[in-house]
Amino acid sequence: MKTYLIILLCLTFSEGFAAEVNYTIHGDGEKKVIVLHSWMDDYESWKPIIPHLDLQQHAYAFMDLRGYAKSKHIKGQYTSDEIANDIFKVADALGWKEFYLVGHSMSGMAVQKAALLDTSSRIKKIVAVTPVSSAGFPVDDETMKFFKAIVQNEEVSNKAFRAFTSNRLSGTWYMNRSKRHVEVTDAQAQLAYIKMWSEENFADRMRTVKTPFLVLSGQYDHPGFIQDKQKKAFEGMEHVIFIDIENSGHFPMQETPIFLAATIEAFINE
Repeated sequence: MKTYLIILLCLTFSEGFAAEVNYTIHGDGEKKVIVLHSWMDDYESWKPIIPHLDLQQHAYAFMDLRGYAKSKHIKGQYTSDEIANDIFKVADALGWKEFYLVGHSMSGMAVQKAALLDTSSRIKKIVAVTPVSSAGFPVDDETMKFFKAIVQNEEVSNKAFRAFTSNRLSGTWYMNRSKRHVEVTDAQAQLAYIKMWSEENFADRMRTVKTPFLVLSGQYDHPGFIQDKQKKAFEGMEHVIFIDIENSGHFPMQETPIFLAATIEAFINE
């Protein structure tokens, strides 16, 4: 009886530690989905959509990247190659031979790299939510100073959240998001990831990728992420669908969670 109870507890525990990075599982359906967060968030930023997901048809593994939340203590090189490799390690730890992939902002860049490195065609489809381009998001010196100042600074983080949502949400939301951002991030990791999303460029190689993509933009996002910019970033790829989310900025999982959940699952299931 004791042995049976131990096995049962292991099977029902919702957090994963077998891969190098940590992840949290929701659902136990046949369609497997790995979800990644942005540079300013951790897995919990996705929580508003969870009540609206079909957890009988799908199983979702929400990753915490190196330097964030449950993976805050895990060091690394903080590159798109490393994130992509961590995605496949999570899939291996879960025994998922095939899976769908969702990446937000900075991780939207990383899921593009995962598609590029997917030599065994394990990734069935990819949803890129307000993604950084595979050509990166290069910025001038003054803007770079601003992004570096965001790290471990609630006041500047608050300004950044406002800039990426057209300053149209509640002061309480901005306060909570900036506080959470500072609490769950490792400064060294965040600074290193800036180099990743501002300097890496593998756009020319993406033209060989055949994986179907859904690219989501937000009507009230920063000008660098609007739909016209996304269409330019993904031109030349064969299988890309674009949807612009009305009444959302850079964070639709927080701003329009019901619509985002429905849109992701419609793309996966079609």
